[in-house]
Amino acid sequence: MRHVIGIDLGTTLAKCAIYNQEGRAVAEASQEMHIDYPGAGLAEQNAEDFYTVTCELLKQSLQKADIDKKSIAAISIDSQMGGIMSIDKNYNPVTYYDTPLDSRSAAENISMHENFGDLIIEKNGSYSTYGNKILYWKKKNEWRDIYKFIQPSAFVSGRLAGLSGDMAYMDESFICFSGLADLKNSQWSEELCKKLDVDIKKLPGIVKSTEIIGTITKKASQDTGLPEGVPVCAGCGDQSAGFIGAGITENGQMVDVSGTACILGACIDEYRFDKKHKTLACMKSALGSNYYLISVVLAGRTHKWFVDEFLNEEKMQAKSKGVNAYDYLDDMAKDITPGSDGLVAIDYLQGRFFPPNPSIKGLFIGHTWAHKKIHFYRAILESIAYDHYLTREIIKELVPGLKTDIVTAIGSAAKSSLWMQIKADILQMPYQNLFRSDLSTLGSAIIAGYAANLFVDFKSDLKRIISIDRKIFPLKDGNKQYQKYIKIYNELFFALKDIYKKLSEKGD
Repeated sequence: MRHVIGIDLGTTLAKCAIYNQEGRAVAEASQEMHIDYPGAGLAEQNAEDFYTVTCELLKQSLQKADIDKKSIAAISIDSQMGGIMSIDKNYNPVTYYDTPLDSRSAAENISMHENFGDLIIEKNGSYSTYGNKILYWKKKNEWRDIYKFIQPSAFVSGRLAGLSGDMAYMDESFICFSGLADLKNSQWSEELCKKLDVDIKKLPGIVKSTEIIGTITKKASQDTGLPEGVPVCAGCGDQSAGFIGAGITENGQMVDVSGTACILGACIDEYRFDKKHKTLACMKSALGSNYYLISVVLAGRTHKWFVDEFLNEEKMQAKSKGVNAYDYLDDMAKDITPGSDGLVAIDYLQGRFFPPNPSIKGLFIGHTWAHKKIHFYRAILESIAYDHYLTREIIKELVPGLKTDIVTAIGSAAKSSLWMQIKADILQMPYQNLFRSDLSTLGSAIIAGYAANLFVDFKSDLKRIISIDRKIFPLKDGNKQYQKYIKIYNELFFALKDIYKKLSEKGD
């Protein structure tokens, strides 16, 4: 029996899992990722932490696993996708990881999209989430020391394999968020780099996720416990890895991610871009030739923020009863009238990715003295479903005739029956979740296995490995009560555009 390792470097949590050829996890470990918040709208992560945490998780997993280390065929790492970090010529970090939670590049974001927004969408399939950050760093003293901009997964993989700056790379799944790429041809766009005055030499080589970029070095072996010589894959973005782990690899399959980022996406078989609405991103699949049309809302972060800040009493009650806090809150919210008795939320607490508007802030509107805390909790869940409804309508418009039968829910909140029912009712589509809600490590492991020739036909292997937990069907006409609020939700962004702008202006 051979084994593969998948590592997921998420926004707030890093995970490692060792899988056998049957797709069964034989050992797992996880650790929270630290994020510094130096001030309002500021967020950063120490780039070295990604390597340190990875080494620790590998040690823990190998210690738990009752396997011969020589059976490890390959390792693959995925990481969060919206930000960027940089290295010098010796592969050492120059800057912190500039996370998408940080808004210091807001001016660059506005400038590049106001001047070249349509061209960026046509070429990249998406607005930029980190190209603007590259423009931000260009104005800083660190720019002269930056040799290449890369992603955390490439940083850690490169360290494990002893790469130099000249060998820096980025997998295809990341490049759509750069604002600097030609996604259809999987290359950097000389046209966009020239227009945005970005030195294309500071961008890494573009590779496929399954490319073996090197093997575990002697030092990496000492740091991790892995044997020297284990092949290291290029890896991919965390969302792409999750989609692979969920088996979303065929035209028309839909996926709903409920994590720090809440995403609704559809797998399509050809390149599409959303120039009209500027709401969807088109992302290359880590395996095969397909693409994903997705929307991105950092609403899972808002969900957790609200619970941590305002529902501590309820969390303590759940703990005293020996139940999960979110299950307890869901049970309290399930009998509230759809539409939360007229309460609507906007969950974009620190700006909107697509269409980009960094000035947007959070909002609750429509509340009265009759509303309780749990109404606000449910309104957050519903507003994410409203966003998904609007996303689904744009997907249908962009890909006429696309057959979509069911939505597969993945991520930490995919076990929430209430949330899946709300979404199923609003979209009028059945939802299903899987026995594993966290699938990024599995997706990365599949990539590693495919690169190591343990898996030959990944689609058939995924069907063999993946199993459905339960399905939730929409109530007939279950979205009638929500239609009014979907419309209000959509109109709020336009109605409050000037207000948000004034709130974001600095000064008295």
